[in-house]
This record gives sequence, structure tokens and C-alpha cells, in this order.
Amino acid sequence: MPRSSWLFGPALSLCLIPFAAIAQTPPDCAKPVGRADRTICASVDLKVAAEELATLLRDTLGNTPADDRDTIARAQKAFLTERDGTCADKSTITACRALYETRTADLAAQNSTAQKKLAAVVAGIPKDAKAAAMALQRYNGAPAKAWLVYLYQSGAVAVPDKDATVRRLVDEIVNQGLPKDPYLLEEMANLGDIPSAPLGTSLLFLRHVLSTTEMDAPCFLFTKHGQPAFEAFGAFWGNARDETPGLCNPPSSLFDLPEWKAVSTHMDPAIEPALVERGSIRHGYERQFEVDDLQASLVPSTLLEAPMSAEAKKMAEQRGRAVAAFRSWGDFDAWPEKEYRAAMHTLPAAITATSKLYREKFKLNPQTADQAAKAAADRFIAGRLGLIMPDE
Repeated sequence: MPRSSWLFGPALSLCLIPFAAIAQTPPDCAKPVGRADRTICASVDLKVAAEELATLLRDTLGNTPADDRDTIARAQKAFLTERDGTCADKSTITACRALYETRTADLAAQNSTAQKKLAAVVAGIPKDAKAAAMALQRYNGAPAKAWLVYLYQSGAVAVPDKDATVRRLVDEIVNQGLPKDPYLLEEMANLGDIPSAPLGTSLLFLRHVLSTTEMDAPCFLFTKHGQPAFEAFGAFWGNARDETPGLCNPPSSLFDLPEWKAVSTHMDPAIEPALVERGSIRHGYERQFEVDDLQASLVPSTLLEAPMSAEAKKMAEQRGRAVAAFRSWGDFDAWPEKEYRAAMHTLPAAITATSKLYREKFKLNPQTADQAAKAAADRFIAGRLGLIMPDE
């Protein structure tokens, strides 16, 4: 279980075909209208297919600029015409299902392409936030609106009556643009009033919306905002939901250094079986591995920043206990003594190589580089050791 804790420019009104004319809703099987509806309602698979297609159509339209939707509109009208003929009676269920599968695949491909184009707009935020905001205002999907919330709330783009604008966008996202996922909607409601919340809350809101898409969290979020961003995009759910959204790839990974590979060689034999034993919770651990790697590889100075959220403070305390346990490890059933001693022997070289990298690549002064290198080591060791330590 998870933790319980509008601005639109004129372009959006210029779509020649009204949104409702091309948006499809699944048939009301309590009162089916027409032969095709009756066929769909007679098949559980077809009802699910119709619901999935309606959601996919909404998302594809939302991820496409208003003045680029005509192709989708024409294709959807053609599909509905073909559907009414193909799904004329119960004897055509198989052909009807195949038609839905083809249309779903076509729309999924369009939606994927549309999200890549939207991601390219987002990538332009560091260079020209105002231009990116103007481009985002041409969309009406949840991802674009969430990025507008971020731009307005972070102060990157000024907007009249900011609080009311952000609240309106948040309301549209939550009530109109997201999957009917009760856990996700509950968590978003738990975030409270976004305009009056700290930036970390806005980033967590953005993280939740992006988790429903194919879009990754771009690196500029982390280089610009540091600790709040790493906290917002870290382990949250403790299950497979933590796999999304994807994270950007840093230019290089600290833990790919040969010195860190040597440490991993002596930890992985104990850690990998523990990950399997953890079941779906493993996704939370693996997510935190990714975030720790990203932080240590992209903005290592933030490793020395104090945790901000209550969850991050608790995690820091747990990390401290794990590091202390590492220094006096005695559970050689969970981690054989030979491997433990070898890890202890190789760790200093990894810390030294890390400090050197931080001095040369990130221009940290020697003292800060040493401190950040030790903090990176603590993240690496504690995150993995937590898997084989007894639960509290």
C-alpha cells in the first residue's frame, strides 16, 4: 500500500472539430444504443477493449497540440464507421475484437510519438521557459498541464493570479486527465493545496502525473532543484509502481567505476537473492538504487544536503543504522564473512576514486569531495545492506 500522507491560450479553442465529436466513450451497457453497442456489451473482452480505446484516445488527443488533431479526428471517425458495420451482431465478435486491436495499436503508436514530441518541448525549458510554456498551452492533456503547474509554481514562468491558475490546472488533471486509479488519486489528494505547498510537493505532483506516461524525468529537474527533486522521484510506493516515471541517464555513472564494480562483486551474491525474496517490494529498493546513482553521478554536492521531507529524514536515519551495521557486520549467514571482508577491503579504493572524480570533474574542493565521496559510499552500502538486515 502507498503512503497515506488553466491556463490555456487561445490556440486550444481553435480545433476545428469539437473534442466531444471525436472523443469516444464506451457504450452504456445498461442502455445500449445500436447494434454495435449491443455486440460490444455482449462480450467482456470487447467492453474492456472499448474502455481501453476510449482512454487511449483521450490521452493521445491530450498529448497532441490542438491544431494537430485533425488526423486523429478523421481516423477515429473512419474507425467508428467501420466499427458500426463490423460489429453489427454477436456473430461478428471475433472480427470486432480484431478491429479494436488494430485501432488500439495505431493509437498507441501515435500516442507514443506524441509523447516524444511533448518531451522535446519539455527539454527546452532550461533554455527558454516562457517559450516552452506557450507551447505547452497548446495541449490539454495531464502531462502538459502538470509541466505548466511546475513552471508556474517554481517561478520559472510568471502568470497572472498564479494560485488560482495552478489550482484550476490541478483540478483538471486530477478530475479529467488521469486514469481511474484509486491509489494514485488518493496520494494526489493527500498532497493538499499545491500553490501553498513547498516546491518538493509540486515535484511529487509532477512525478505522479509522469508515472502514467512514457515520459522520463529530465536531468534538469535534478541539477536545478537538487535534494527536493531527488526526494520527489525516489522510492515512494514500495512496489512495481516505482518503476515509473523513468529517470534521465547521467553522462556517466559513478558506480560504473572499476573500483565500485569491485565492491559490487562482493555484495551482489548476497543482495540479488534478497531482492527476489522481497517480491514486489524490490521495485522500491531498485528505484532508490537508481536515484542514489543519479544523485551521486549528476549532482554529488547534494549528497551533503539535509533531508527535507519527513520520509527522507526517516530514510536518512535508516541509512545511518545500516552504515553502522556494515562496520560491525556479524550475520555471516546472510552475507558470508569472506565476501564481507573483501567488500570492506575494496571500499576505501572506491571512495578514493570517487573523491578524485568529484575534484576533477565537478570541481569540488578537496574537503567537500571527500565528504561527498563518503556520502556516496554510505548510499551505496546502506541501500543494499537494508535488503539483508532484519526488518524493524
